[in-house]
Amino acid sequence: MFSLTVNPQRVATNTSDRIIKMYSGLSGIILKLYDLAYIERWNDHPKPFNITELDKQAHKAAIAYVIGRFEEGLRDKELNWSYLIEGLIFEAIQRAILTDIKPQVFHRLLKERSKEINEFVADKVGNHIKNFDQELHSRFLSYFQDFNGLEKRIIKASHFLATYWEFQMIYSVGIRFYGIERVKEEIEDTIEDFFDLVAVERIYLHKKTYNFIDLVGQLRFQKRWILSPRIPLTTVLGHMFIVAALSYLLSLKLGACQRRRFLNFFTGLFHDLPEVTTRDVIAPVKREAGISDILKDYEREQVERVILPLLPEFLREEFSYILGFLDKGDEFSNRIIDKGVVREVSSITESMNRDELYPIDGKLIKGCDNLGAYIEAALSLYHGVRSRHLKSAVESIGSRLKKESYEGIDFGNLVIQIDKELGEI
Repeated sequence: MFSLTVNPQRVATNTSDRIIKMYSGLSGIILKLYDLAYIERWNDHPKPFNITELDKQAHKAAIAYVIGRFEEGLRDKELNWSYLIEGLIFEAIQRAILTDIKPQVFHRLLKERSKEINEFVADKVGNHIKNFDQELHSRFLSYFQDFNGLEKRIIKASHFLATYWEFQMIYSVGIRFYGIERVKEEIEDTIEDFFDLVAVERIYLHKKTYNFIDLVGQLRFQKRWILSPRIPLTTVLGHMFIVAALSYLLSLKLGACQRRRFLNFFTGLFHDLPEVTTRDVIAPVKREAGISDILKDYEREQVERVILPLLPEFLREEFSYILGFLDKGDEFSNRIIDKGVVREVSSITESMNRDELYPIDGKLIKGCDNLGAYIEAALSLYHGVRSRHLKSAVESIGSRLKKESYEGIDFGNLVIQIDKELGEI
């Protein structure tokens, strides 16, 4: 017989080290996703506007939501949304590492050198993902070995539809360029291969569903921090993808059920969609001018009049709930649906962490929204682009986040790790 003596101090130290590694890993993942904002697409074509990879990935995610929910609602298909959402995040990370490779070259590399490409990507970002969550790291490695499945077809279809949306803009100004007709034909032929997905044909043929996708795409034109020059420039659409990814990844740490992960991701992805009707009114103006209530009422009216009618009937209630408008509440409130009634709650307890209650961690999403704003300002200072607005934002948002936590998620620790990654700003 023998006894094992446990040193409480060593256990505490090991626990502390794991927590620091977790936050360090997450900060590395998010900063890698922000690299997408530097990558300009269609660099060998005339462009009517700045087209970044971050906006493309955000648009792709919004399209995937529509295609996936159509398959469930109209075809009675069952999707693994966690796999689909993680696929969106993993492919965005992959693209951030491989940068702006011409699509034809990119797809050939993946076809003929997939093992080498996947190893290269894993080498560049694997430690960040492993430090954050070892099980997620395993899924990251295995994702790029999978080739079949409805979820992957939805992601691929969304990729090409988002590309085609961009190309339609480029085509109008580059129609005289050699080879552009061939590019058009290749994209259109590829999209036709996905016509078995009911929403793809509707979007491609510019039916009502296309107008929703087009409306989401308009957030590519709305710049964040309009009073301040920044590097990298980010749009409202790109910001929403960052918030969505953060919300999903932190949902894993909360042990969130499948529907809670789904709702947290897509609430983050669409949380600023009503701004397509108002533009991005900066927080100090909303707060100091006392116009938040007026803007919220106007947004609600526009959502009901303009946005919801673009979606099929079976999606409108869910989408209104995602936006926080179903109960005339707030997109950043914690809420569940209990016996058909939306209830705002202070926290999502263990008993509420059930698919049938449709839990949303609005306060978590708000923290991710603030963290996204902090990183945007901090990145600009890191690059030497300074203004009083950015400096004030880093100080005020950073100070607020360092006091903020949610169900054990310490946003202050995340800020500390982000600052370490960026160095002295």
